[in-house]
Amino acid sequence: MLVDDGDEFIAFQNVRVVRSTAPALLCSIDGRELWLPRMHVAGKLWCAGDRGKLLVRRWVARDRQLITPLEHALPPSVPHGRGGAD
Repeated sequence: MLVDDGDEFIAFQNVRVVRSTAPALLCSIDGRELWLPRMHVAGKLWCAGDRGKLLVRRWVARDRQLITPLEHALPPSVPHGRGGAD
């Protein structure tokens, strides 16, 4: 079973900021232009014309169809102290 943490960031390379407003960035990612809320992205791209790597929260990337639902899912964590000698 895969665990999906929607608040984790996913890196997208070669992103270009087409336009910026106070609440959002219009970005070109993989040939698509889409608005991304600033509160759900991280990196050093903030103004129109900026290019490079942009980190996008997984749930936003999924919502904007930048990734498939199970793409980038995390493997389940193993509880500590079970199944072995402590």
